[in-house]
Amino acid sequence: MEIVRAWSLLGMVCLLATVRGQVPTEKLSDIQNKALTLLTEDFHNIENIYLRFQVISVLQAAEETFPGGIFVSLHVRKKQTNCVKTELKSKDCRVIKAGRVFNCFSCFKFEHGSLKLLAKAIDCVPDRQVNQELEQKRRQRCRAVEHKNETGLKLPGSLSFVKDQ
Repeated sequence: MEIVRAWSLLGMVCLLATVRGQVPTEKLSDIQNKALTLLTEDFHNIENIYLRFQVISVLQAAEETFPGGIFVSLHVRKKQTNCVKTELKSKDCRVIKAGRVFNCFSCFKFEHGSLKLLAKAIDCVPDRQVNQELEQKRRQRCRAVEHKNETGLKLPGSLSFVKDQ
């Protein structure tokens, strides 16, 4: 009986940890929604993807302002639907129960005051292929995007000094 309770408690803790780590799509900012749209467009441009995929969870969403632009990173899971990828406006798409699931990690750098894209890094792989090594490579690629369009020593006031000259 104690073993059953222990497993039940462990299962509930895991479920709570999973739910707590997700971000509702309604809470995404405008620029994060733009990044999600760019991610979806890029994903559906892959040749061997024939059906439309729908975001089933936003695992992480971050936005940070730098002197050289606004950096946005998203980590989402997408699941296969029953709609063809060209049917973008259809609302009747249902997630396929046994459909493929992709884990997508993306980073974008946007220009201040506009949604002009300066740099991006997108990596979508089948969910079961995500491992520590891949996560590390993703972080490295995102660091490169994060530092895009940055100048100077990144000291307070250094950007205004450089731009003044």
